[in-house]
Amino acid sequence: MGYSTFLFCDPVSAERAGWFSGVMQEAASTVSGESQVNVTVFLTGDALFSLVDSRSRSSWNRIGDLPSVRIIADGDELRLQGLLHSVSSQAQEIHITGGGEHDPFWECVVSTLKTHRPGMKRAAFLLCNSPYMSRVPVYMLRFFSRVQKAGLVPEMYNYLDGVHTLHNGQRPSEFENIGRGVSALANSGALSGRDTWFAACSRCATARGYYQMNPGTGFCEPASCIQEIAIRPLKEILARFFQDHPIVSHFSGECVLDERAKDAPHLVVFITSPPYCSEWTFGGLSLAVAAAMDGMRTTVVFIEDGVFALHGTHDVPENDKIFNIQEMVAVTTDVGCLRYFVHSPSLNERGIAVSDDFSLIRKVSDAGLASILFGKEPGEHSPIVRMIFF
Repeated sequence: MGYSTFLFCDPVSAERAGWFSGVMQEAASTVSGESQVNVTVFLTGDALFSLVDSRSRSSWNRIGDLPSVRIIADGDELRLQGLLHSVSSQAQEIHITGGGEHDPFWECVVSTLKTHRPGMKRAAFLLCNSPYMSRVPVYMLRFFSRVQKAGLVPEMYNYLDGVHTLHNGQRPSEFENIGRGVSALANSGALSGRDTWFAACSRCATARGYYQMNPGTGFCEPASCIQEIAIRPLKEILARFFQDHPIVSHFSGECVLDERAKDAPHLVVFITSPPYCSEWTFGGLSLAVAAAMDGMRTTVVFIEDGVFALHGTHDVPENDKIFNIQEMVAVTTDVGCLRYFVHSPSLNERGIAVSDDFSLIRKVSDAGLASILFGKEPGEHSPIVRMIFF
């Protein structure tokens, strides 16, 4: 028996709900008995709107009808967004937390993760979203609060815009103070004898001005940073990924097939965004390539708008310092622990094809994704499969 847990905080498009439903149905139809994987899907934030959106509601209905799947919605966020009545009256297969009748949402997330990992000592959050422009850092603090309440150690990995959590002197007038919340968590951990491990990617921090050269010493040093978060190379953060504790994010999942095994987890990175107008694609590929170069079995799946990265021929102007995504993929196709796939239904949906330069990248259907995500590929076995969406 295996266990899979998903946490969705960001919007769930009709396309994403559709292919996720297809993957869940494929997984349910190909396994049974001891090989079955029980799935829990946690929805909060903007992901909750997909439960009432007519474009995605039918996909959730199909997922909820599967006996091996349980969908849990954040009741407090449903109330905030005015969705509680609609969801509770129209979606009987959705379990709603909060309201004094059930365990709070984040307590349910932590307890589920802990149930799937006997002896679990810590839990991590990969934060890629900046405070105040996103509600995800608030969710992270709530998650960590429950992690500490469960007697576990919080670990925070700040990446991409998540490194803005570093900024010293945060004083929002209308929002929860994220910097102060991080400091409180670190102080609470120290008082309980369970020191936190909070780190920010040095590349991302340098790009945003939090890691600067000191002319006097010749070394880079933190600038305008809270002291509770250490700036570290991505390699040091990824070293934590080799361990077996849960790592959740704004849109993430995991499948625990054997909690007793000691093999390193399998990392699956979904590239879902167009290649250049945001840092999501470069950031996702950078993390995946770095993990694979360190020896972690890593799979990259270009899906949804991420398939545009493999279409046409990208020609970056000489005066533009942006990294050519296609060159990045081309020079890493021979990395031993790294595999690339492209979701064929996403290509068909957009009416495009993969460039001839990437014709050897394997196409994958929903059934193929189910095999990858639930550890059912022939000849392949990883005790834990981690999934992160970029």
